[in-house]
Amino acid sequence: MDPQLITILLLLAGVALIFAELFVPSGGMIAIMCVGCFAGSVYFAYKSWYATSPVLFGAYVASLAVVIPSSMYGAFQLLTKTSLGNRVLLRAPTAEEVTPYQRETARLQAFVGQHGTALSLMTPGGMVLVHGERLHAVADAIMIESGTAVVVTGVDGTRVVVQVATANPTTPHGDASEGAPTGEGDAAPPSTTIDEDSDELNPFV
Repeated sequence: MDPQLITILLLLAGVALIFAELFVPSGGMIAIMCVGCFAGSVYFAYKSWYATSPVLFGAYVASLAVVIPSSMYGAFQLLTKTSLGNRVLLRAPTAEEVTPYQRETARLQAFVGQHGTALSLMTPGGMVLVHGERLHAVADAIMIESGTAVVVTGVDGTRVVVQVATANPTTPHGDASEGAPTGEGDAAPPSTTIDEDSDELNPFV
């Protein structure tokens, strides 16, 4: 076979293998074959043109520096911007798809700090009622019984995070400790009041 034809065929095979490497999982075998095709193409180009036309051989080798990167760029464009590539790669969500999720998360953030009631047994997921609205919720590392008072502590995706609500102790106006003995110097003096009926109970009087 004509070495010039083999040079062109190996070049085309190498370009095709660049595209195949991105779409077909091969553990690197296709990449090795691709390198082999380009190396063989240079070899047969050397046999065809170096002795008779060194300039043509040099131009061919220089063209590979353009063909190979261009083929790789085209393959990546095909991979990311076509339906064929979308079957290989996971398509990134669009702004229209992300916006509703962001709005729901922002809406749930408004419930942080609010109190509600567990509508179901949370193990740890379940439903809660907060200000008359049923919300999907997840318990904060513990199981919560149905009917338990809860407080929203955060947001996890499209669910609120809740924990059992605990009553905050309140201090009444006028501390009960005011006026109470706080030391020996403040101890109340012993009572010196004598019961009026004590003489009647004493047989020695």
